[in-house]
Amino acid sequence: LRARYGDRLRWLILVTLMLGTMSSIMSSTIVNVAVPDLSRHFHLGQERAQWVAASFMIAMTLSMLLTPWLLNRYGLRRTFIGSLLLLGLGGFVGGFSPTFGVMLAMRVAEGIAAGIMQPLPNIFILRVFEEREQGKALSLFGFGVVLAPAIGPSVGGFLVETFGWRSIFFVVVPLTLIGLWMEIGR
Repeated sequence: LRARYGDRLRWLILVTLMLGTMSSIMSSTIVNVAVPDLSRHFHLGQERAQWVAASFMIAMTLSMLLTPWLLNRYGLRRTFIGSLLLLGLGGFVGGFSPTFGVMLAMRVAEGIAAGIMQPLPNIFILRVFEEREQGKALSLFGFGVVLAPAIGPSVGGFLVETFGWRSIFFVVVPLTLIGLWMEIGR
């Protein structure tokens, strides 16, 4: 790959990692606007409906602890691809959830993937970029990280109003597919 892309390879990998991280962050913020619709659809009280957001955050926080082990065992590329697959699968199956339990399980799957994915770009930047380029790489990555939570609720509100609550799960699928294509298709 280095012979094919040269010095650009690390920047392409960074953009790929940024897309994956953006999709996981959007997945965490987009669901909040759909809680009232989820409550009506599944006949939930507010306390059970809040588990949709809370389960994601709990799973994300706990799965961050797995990242070093996964990196040592499978390496950066396979860990990232596995996380993208889990995130995309969680979004796809979550969008078709017939029951609250299935939907909640898919939110947990998305949270696990998001937690594993969170530290990967920073680890990559520190390992691959020279010290003089790390600031530029971090700022490029930071742009995506700051953008995702800002547009997540707006996109979520639009999707819920236009297509219903199921659409908030499907929004991560195209981003994960693009990330997979960029990672595998190199």
